Amino acid sequence: MSKLAVVMIILVGATLGVLASYFNNNSINRHMSSHTAAYISSVDPDNGFGITLPLRVDLMLKENSTYGVYALLPKSRVGYSSSGWYELDSDGIFFTMRQHRRLNIEPLRNGVIEQLFVRPGAFDGHMKLVKLDEHSAALVGSKVALHMIY
Repeated sequence: MSKLAVVMIILVGATLGVLASYFNNNSINRHMSSHTAAYISSVDPDNGFGITLPLRVDLMLKENSTYGVYALLPKSRVGYSSSGWYELDSDGIFFTMRQHRRLNIEPLRNGVIEQLFVRPGAFDGHMKLVKLDEHSAALVGSKVALHMIY
């Protein structure tokens, strides 16, 4: 009888573990926003050029593993909205862009900085998510580091 009880406990535990992993889709539902500044400088050491641009990013991570992002350079009135899929892993979040659309805010600016900011793939790839406190985190990618508040 005790062997049967041990086998039953093991089977129930294994079944619950499989069910928990099957229904845990490793996704979250959260809205994060960042109001920060981007600093862009020249790579030429003889040229001291640098510019600071205010930057606004709103990111919505949905339960169905999709995301939406709205990014804007308020001073230049240039931005984009993008959407796609995300996947959480032990190091952070991997974003795969599905749609990318430039915002049509008059007057349209087409400088080099604006073109780089709104290019497709601007919010794509792997980013580390570092929790800073109860209501904020840092989202760090190869081309961006954002202080996100949620």
